[in-house]
Amino acid sequence: MRTVWVHTAIILTLSTLLFLFQDNSNQWLAYYHNGIAKGQVWRLLTAHFCHTNGYHLLLNGTGLMVVAALFLDTFKHYSMLAMMLTIGLLISLCLYWIEPHLQWYVGLSGVLHGLFAFGVCDELKKRDKWGVILGLGFIIKVAYEQINGPSATTEALIGATVLINAHLYGAIAGVIYFSLMQVYSKAAIK
Repeated sequence: MRTVWVHTAIILTLSTLLFLFQDNSNQWLAYYHNGIAKGQVWRLLTAHFCHTNGYHLLLNGTGLMVVAALFLDTFKHYSMLAMMLTIGLLISLCLYWIEPHLQWYVGLSGVLHGLFAFGVCDELKKRDKWGVILGLGFIIKVAYEQINGPSATTEALIGATVLINAHLYGAIAGVIYFSLMQVYSKAAIK
């Protein structure tokens, strides 16, 4: 259980430090499609820990703590840090290959969607009714964004476009990561 909170603290500390040095971090660590195309592959991971402003950092930081607390029992059995890095990488690769017109991106919200999806999958595996409720609500939320677009209020607050496809890719990445962990667990038992 302590590892979950240590990993949460590491992510929050890293994100806060990058925010404090925002000019440099956004210049060198944000997702820039052209930079990645030129070999700056670290941006595929580091962009998720950069934020547009204090509200953006606060929203994502709060979201991370809520997701960690909500699925504490699940995350204590897995490396949350490895999960976040893998999900973040999958999101960035989707953005790079599927949306080459997207030039810039920062934020942790896509990764949060991936963590949430992973947690829901684990609840469903345990046949927990709570997982069904959370899963349905989550699907409705992601589908609503895809149909109606991002929240104008959130965009005004963070001073940037909310990239709803990062949320979708994150959700898919969370399910993929969960599936891979199940395959790995079964292979390790044999």
